[in-house]
Amino acid sequence: MDDHVAGILAKAEHPVLKRVVALWDAKRGGRRLPLRADIDPTEMPYALGDLSLFDVVENPRRFWCRLDGTRQVELFGVDCTRRYLDECFPPDYYAMAHASFSTTIDEGRPGYYQRQIPYAGRFIRYEAAMLPLSRSGDRADMLMVALTPHWD
Repeated sequence: MDDHVAGILAKAEHPVLKRVVALWDAKRGGRRLPLRADIDPTEMPYALGDLSLFDVVENPRRFWCRLDGTRQVELFGVDCTRRYLDECFPPDYYAMAHASFSTTIDEGRPGYYQRQIPYAGRFIRYEAAMLPLSRSGDRADMLMVALTPHWD
């Protein structure tokens, strides 16, 4: 485990998030990032509702949601499955998500965020790990997002 991943695990509060990040780290097996084929959702039944999976589409960069976790749908009130992220969210939230996703893809290493944001007339507090994946092993071209809400 490198220092970056160790730092995320030290900051993460939610046990599901910690488990998903640790599994991502184990699956990369000494590589910079794991292959998409290395990730088996049946190994994470505890996290399925908290996970979303995105394809990265370039020129211009957009994020196609293959699967949107049920707890994420409940939190944001929109199911992005089989849609582009920019089709799902208001411009201000989309801009924040796009920047976070892009940083993760460009750096090829996990991103971690704790946020409290105004959304749809209420405040939402959550933490998220953005975990890059690769189809071929040479570059990040997919993203697995684990997002755990904090219901205060």
